[in-house]
Amino acid sequence: MKLLRQFRALFRSRKLEAEMAEEMHAHLELQVERNLAAGMSKDEARYAAQRQFGGMEQVKERCRAQRSRGLVWLEQLGQDVRYGARQLRRSPGFTFTSVLTLALGIGATTAIFSVVKGLMLKPLPYDQPGQLVQVFEAPVPQAQNAVSPGVYLDWRRQSTLFEGLAAWGEVDLNLNHGGEPERLHGLRMTADGLALFRTPPLLGRIFAPGEDQRGSEKVVVLTDQLWQRRFGGDAAIVGRTVLFDGEPYTVIGVLPRGFLPAGDAQFVIPYVFDPAWTDLRAGHFLRVYARLKPGVTIAQAQAELVLIGQQAKSLYPSWKRDWTVTIVPLQEQLAQTARPMLLVLLGAVGLVLLIACVNVANLLLAKASTRQKEMAVRGALGASRGRIVRQLLAESVLLSLLGTALGLGLAVWFVGGLQHATAAMHLPRAHEVSLDGGVLAMALGLAVLTGLGFGIAPALQISRLQPGRALKDGGRGSGSAGGRLRGGLVVAEVALALMLLVGAGLLLRSFFRVMSQPPGFDPQNAVAMQISLPRQSYPYNAERSSFQLRLLEKIEALPGVEAAGMASALSMRGATPDLFFQVAGRKNQPESGYDADDVYCTPGFFRAMGIPLQRGRFFEHQDVTGPRVALISETMARAYFPGEDPLGRSIRDGDQNWEIVGIVGDMRERGLTQQPRPTVYRPQSPREASQDLHLVVRTRAAPAAVVAAVKQVLRELDPTLPV
Repeated sequence: MKLLRQFRALFRSRKLEAEMAEEMHAHLELQVERNLAAGMSKDEARYAAQRQFGGMEQVKERCRAQRSRGLVWLEQLGQDVRYGARQLRRSPGFTFTSVLTLALGIGATTAIFSVVKGLMLKPLPYDQPGQLVQVFEAPVPQAQNAVSPGVYLDWRRQSTLFEGLAAWGEVDLNLNHGGEPERLHGLRMTADGLALFRTPPLLGRIFAPGEDQRGSEKVVVLTDQLWQRRFGGDAAIVGRTVLFDGEPYTVIGVLPRGFLPAGDAQFVIPYVFDPAWTDLRAGHFLRVYARLKPGVTIAQAQAELVLIGQQAKSLYPSWKRDWTVTIVPLQEQLAQTARPMLLVLLGAVGLVLLIACVNVANLLLAKASTRQKEMAVRGALGASRGRIVRQLLAESVLLSLLGTALGLGLAVWFVGGLQHATAAMHLPRAHEVSLDGGVLAMALGLAVLTGLGFGIAPALQISRLQPGRALKDGGRGSGSAGGRLRGGLVVAEVALALMLLVGAGLLLRSFFRVMSQPPGFDPQNAVAMQISLPRQSYPYNAERSSFQLRLLEKIEALPGVEAAGMASALSMRGATPDLFFQVAGRKNQPESGYDADDVYCTPGFFRAMGIPLQRGRFFEHQDVTGPRVALISETMARAYFPGEDPLGRSIRDGDQNWEIVGIVGDMRERGLTQQPRPTVYRPQSPREASQDLHLVVRTRAAPAAVVAAVKQVLRELDPTLPV
């Protein structure tokens, strides 16, 4: 009750002050009357009463202290804040400059922290997300390699420390549902895959056991994004049939926003395993995630999977004898792509904020030089050094809070741009980037720490002044109020700015070096398009090959087209398939063979891409149906044929030999930051007609006009195919 009365007294201070003044005045007048009755004159009576009563202000201070005992500091803090606000109003130029400087630093830091929190720190939106992990095969410890089907099935049958292991892979399908056909990216998952997340769907249900078996697999679960965009958020979508690649799929459910670990996936269909995959250890194309049982550590689960692999060695002695397992928490794995970029950005904006703090500290020191006399008078009147420091810190924190308020407005604008950037990069959980309560709490804490950080040095410096000396100097000049400290802050500010400038320069240098790397092809006046032929409509190689030939003939006849070609892979993201081969007639080769990227292409592909011929010849039209020939890249020639001429040699893929007839320049198919890999090019023949086509057209006209013409040609040949 006593504490409650003290708090009430703080919020009723004006009324209490008036009541106290009235009561003291009544006591004083009563004493004056007593003195008059004792025979004193009027002046003598009032003087004697005032002397007996004591100093009015001193009595008021004692009463205030008694009234709010234990909460004096809170009352004094309110006084300091009100006085600080008046000081800031008196110096609008100083206040505006300081607030704007802090707003830029705090706004940028808050915006980047919101991205870090959304992508890296915020728990995954699943039940017990710490139990979810991603599992990799690893040729060396800590490596992350996709998993072969046989190894995954071994883990699934024999492991005891997981609640479940699920396999998934990416898939692109054509959606035909009103309007223009559209190519969509999605996932294939084993039937128990969605259940491991323990999150209910938005509508309908997820896969049931057995729906990843052949004959029961024509079901699909849509994402919230696709449901809203293509189906208008129709709640009756569950149970309807939609066409993917010309085949009917029944929609059984809709997933909540941000459910899938792959940021750009828009649907999920069951993953049907081929019976031949049971013993397949050579192909690595499965992504595996799992849920640990309660209490099981990653080290225990990893040791169990390694033991399962060692037990399988006797059954498969010639394949991957020394491979191990890597297990990574799913949250850490999802943040892996963005982590280096975000940490660099966070460090950069941290430096910007530090520079802003040093700048404002210097401004406060400069302003302090004009307030020496004011602080000296306060000290002479009895203000302690702690009270003066607290007053100055209250002003600096108030300044920081104003900067934070403006910075949050800037952060809203910054975060909007960062949301679009992370979504365009298809980063997982990009939709979770926002200024939520946690970010706002961080901004508030940052405001207080920042205010204390840049305010403590000026406050301590000015509180050390001797009142007599300051009053004697009359506040002339700033040399006595932190001249040496101001010089040190200037040096620190220049050093921090130089660090930031050097870091930015190094990043720009790295960026320009990456952009100056030759991609291995000529991008000028060339346009690439992707087309996928549904297996339902084009089930045989001959049908796919016939379509490709007709399409190329019509495109090559378009006005302004110089060359056109197709390839099975054309990616800067590392999606080119691997080829394991042996060199015919060579002894002492690796048992598993040499490794290279494998690309099938048409004869016009190299001219359309602008890939130079180094030696030998390009493909000719008779190579499509004639003897098996291949071209190799320069990197492959150096890596696998050192000191010898590869032309005329043959590489063996299974039981087939492919004669090398030419060497072409390297193309950085896995990105500008990656070194070119050995690559084998083989003719796109009716025997190996690909379902997924990458069309490249080189033109003398504007590429946009060519794209429109190609789309028109495609509509004439098959209106159900999207580009």
